[in-house]
Amino acid sequence: MMNSDPQVPGVWEHPETPTGHPSYTAHDRVSQYNAPAGSQNISKGSGNQFPGATFQAPVYFAFPEMNSRSNDIDDAANGTCEWLLRHEIFTSWASCDHGRGLLWIKGKPGSGKSTLLRHVLGDVMRIPDIGEGALVLSFFFHGRGSELQKTPLGLFQSLFHQLLRQVPGPLMDFVHTFQQRCETIGNSGGKWQWHPRELPRFLRSSLPKVLETHQVWLFIDALDECGQEKAIELVREFKSLLEGLSSTSSHFRICFTCRQYPILDPACPFEICLEDANRRDISTYVRSQLSASRMLRESTIPSLITKRAEGVFMWARLVVEKALRLDNDGEALKRIEEAIYDVPPDLDELYLGLVRSMDRRSTSLKLMQWVCFATRPLSLDELRWAMLVDPDCPQRLLYECQVGDYPSDHDGMTRRVQTLSCGLVEVTSPVLWRLSCREECIGSGRVQFIHQSVKDFFVEKGLSALGGSLSTHLSTVLWLAAVVFLHYFPWKLLSRHAFQSPAVFAMSAFWQNGVLTGAGKSNLVVGIAHHRLSRICLSYLTMEEIGRSRSYEPAHLKTSFPFLHYATTSWVVHMKQSHASGVLQEDILEYFAGPSNTLVERWVHNYRILEKYSRDCPSHQTSLIHVVSRYGVAGALWAFLVRADQAGTDIDGVDLSGRTPLSWAAERGHEAIINLLLDWGASTEAPGMKRRQTPLFYAIWSGREAIVRLLLDRGANIEAQDKTLGRTPLCCAAWSGHKAIIELLLDRDADTETVYIDGRSLVWWAAEREVFLDGRPPLWWAVEKGYEAIFKLLLDRGAYTEIADMEGRTLIWWAAEKGREAVVELLLDAGADIETADAEGRTPLWWAAERGHEAVVKLLLGRDGISVNTQDKYGWTPLSWALFHEREAMFQLLLSKDSTVEVKDNNGQALLLWAAENGHDVVVEALLEKGASLESRDKDGRTPLLLAVMNRREAVMKQLLEKGADIEAKSNYGITPLFWARVFEHDVIVQQLIDRAATLG
Repeated sequence: MMNSDPQVPGVWEHPETPTGHPSYTAHDRVSQYNAPAGSQNISKGSGNQFPGATFQAPVYFAFPEMNSRSNDIDDAANGTCEWLLRHEIFTSWASCDHGRGLLWIKGKPGSGKSTLLRHVLGDVMRIPDIGEGALVLSFFFHGRGSELQKTPLGLFQSLFHQLLRQVPGPLMDFVHTFQQRCETIGNSGGKWQWHPRELPRFLRSSLPKVLETHQVWLFIDALDECGQEKAIELVREFKSLLEGLSSTSSHFRICFTCRQYPILDPACPFEICLEDANRRDISTYVRSQLSASRMLRESTIPSLITKRAEGVFMWARLVVEKALRLDNDGEALKRIEEAIYDVPPDLDELYLGLVRSMDRRSTSLKLMQWVCFATRPLSLDELRWAMLVDPDCPQRLLYECQVGDYPSDHDGMTRRVQTLSCGLVEVTSPVLWRLSCREECIGSGRVQFIHQSVKDFFVEKGLSALGGSLSTHLSTVLWLAAVVFLHYFPWKLLSRHAFQSPAVFAMSAFWQNGVLTGAGKSNLVVGIAHHRLSRICLSYLTMEEIGRSRSYEPAHLKTSFPFLHYATTSWVVHMKQSHASGVLQEDILEYFAGPSNTLVERWVHNYRILEKYSRDCPSHQTSLIHVVSRYGVAGALWAFLVRADQAGTDIDGVDLSGRTPLSWAAERGHEAIINLLLDWGASTEAPGMKRRQTPLFYAIWSGREAIVRLLLDRGANIEAQDKTLGRTPLCCAAWSGHKAIIELLLDRDADTETVYIDGRSLVWWAAEREVFLDGRPPLWWAVEKGYEAIFKLLLDRGAYTEIADMEGRTLIWWAAEKGREAVVELLLDAGADIETADAEGRTPLWWAAERGHEAVVKLLLGRDGISVNTQDKYGWTPLSWALFHEREAMFQLLLSKDSTVEVKDNNGQALLLWAAENGHDVVVEALLEKGASLESRDKDGRTPLLLAVMNRREAVMKQLLEKGADIEAKSNYGITPLFWARVFEHDVIVQQLIDRAATLG
């Protein structure tokens, strides 16, 4: 049964694996994950497994669509793709002498790269020099898929899922960090999410350990579909990984497929150009597809298609379908041949011809806009409602929308999609996701383009071709800008706000995006599409059936209203994208009836049921002004403020999380929004209800230096203090590690001597954040800067170092306890008291020894005035704690510095007694050499020898006897070693004691 805790994600499992585990091959020589066939045996790989039967780290790295792209790719036609394993460059890469290399398989869009890679992964045993126990990892990027399918974060999540399932042992440091976060913050995906830079760092540190015992082969498909900048960054990351490996590491090979442009790595040592090698495969495919028609099979048509395809499988596929249709219609061979010659050799021209043949262009345009710009692939159920709802029609009931001409069954809807798209859009097969051993979720197929090149075409050219003249849209939008400006703008405010009018916003956006100059036509097309999609989502949310629903069950809501989840979570995204492309958003007020909050409350209510733990989930009491300020939609904010000003709306209103519109804008870095809010009277000092932090705090937390400067210039209080700890903006900057902001605040004379509610000072906070800590929330260590420099900056500005918190802990105490060597050295050089003790009587040396920070201990021991024998209020010394925590190296270090070995704690326990009782023979030897007494006794009169016998420590017993320990020494209760051993039947020890003439006493 699925975990009842809503924070815990279900165990998403591969749809084709009946056992309920993600599929990967487990041959006797190779372990492979993401095998496309989905029917391999299951193996847990080698290496240490996770501690604890209930810990399932791999589950938290899985995501539902992780394997869907590889499963969606068609099987290679019989007799194709076999050439790759014999290709000279492939075999050279697979058997290169140094055992590591990068292979780039490049090709035009539609040349069959994904099919080729999937075929190779289908039988990895045939890869040359695969090696004993090799790990084969893979990931298929999917530019038309969900967010994780097309981002590096999804790649790294998948890689860690694969590694943790097969070889968890070398990743135990990473597992520890993961466990720690789950324990302190909550479950991944619910309470927190991975920062995009974290997983690459963990892979860099974990991979060498994996390579100590396994070869690793990594295959990545469609690298270009994660975006040019990210693709280039990933290539650099993996090249850095290869170059950073030691010569003794096992083999690590990387193969990625990508288009020829952009050039991701001009110095790639191994390259295969697909168009130069796949002509025979295309010929085999074409002849296979045309084999059902004797006339076509025996004609020159197969050779003609193969020749004109020029290495592009997608072109061949579409032309083969055209030839078969003509043949089915009874056309003569000559007519079919002429039709093939008429097909443009360029894919874009081919797609454009299909667009021109679409009969219902406005409906096809709407479909293409959804498939192009949906935030994730829509299911057939979602698409049906997305097509039915029309924001320009007056329907207010879902029932009224259903009179549209979209079939209610999946087969009929699939045919409608294929007809409207002329075959350029496909519906993937329904997928069974196993949530747990008892719960399953069957979804309708997802709607996507048949190939990434189709999406690229529609974004760049196709939508414009379907939607008519761009100049018509532009004139309409500019006319709307003028109407809105004249309708909403109070002329009495002209001198004050003219430059923030919607018309000016629109003109500015158009100019910045190149629309008015003719350089950014596609931007406006994209903006118009997102505008339409956002209004469809809002129209759906306004339907009366949704407003009347009283369900609080996500599953019931999704079943009753198939489009509700998408409309709720995506309308803001579409609005933001539309605004960024220069399209006005003022008409959005009509959906929200001006300043009224009814629809916002409905949206928030549904969002908090459907996606409560999403980082974008709004809090209760959110208003429209919060939404547009948070997402930076300046034109809509202006129009809202005009109406709100007339209605007396509070511009500094707070939502239930205590956030004002200005604080949202400050956190997100929306400078235009901030200026507009402040011009309209928003307060820079309006605090939130909970932590009572002003907008300046939020700008600092998010590291937005320009916004901090703007708020200070507009009068923000530089010495404001929050409610929880009394922290000032300078304290928060020190905590967050934003050096540039610290310097800005110090230049504005921020006070460095403020003491906060818990007794800690500014420099204390800077010290805490000097070093990155695994297990800390990503917010605190995402910025990769050196915090030592920040700490030194504050010291140079005269910050006081000796202030103690309520527990008596000073900076040097805290820095030593945390192992912050650089901070300790800075404080010592600044004259910090090396012998300062906390309320427990524990000094910096005491805590550094107890925590095992050897470097800090050495640093402290090298300074004058240090005492190694200071006892805390329980009588324990640094040496005692090092021994108690079994830190042998630390113990030996302190012992070499004249530590007293005869000191006893408040219970009368000496170090030798403790070491003998716990069987530390090496420590016993060291203590005896330092003069520890063999006859030391605890409060019950027990000697080290008696304690060793009582705990069956034979080795220690022999040591003590050989050093002359009194074999007849009695405890306060008259018990001798032999008596104890005889009573508790320690036969071996009894015999050894008798051999040494011991008596019962």
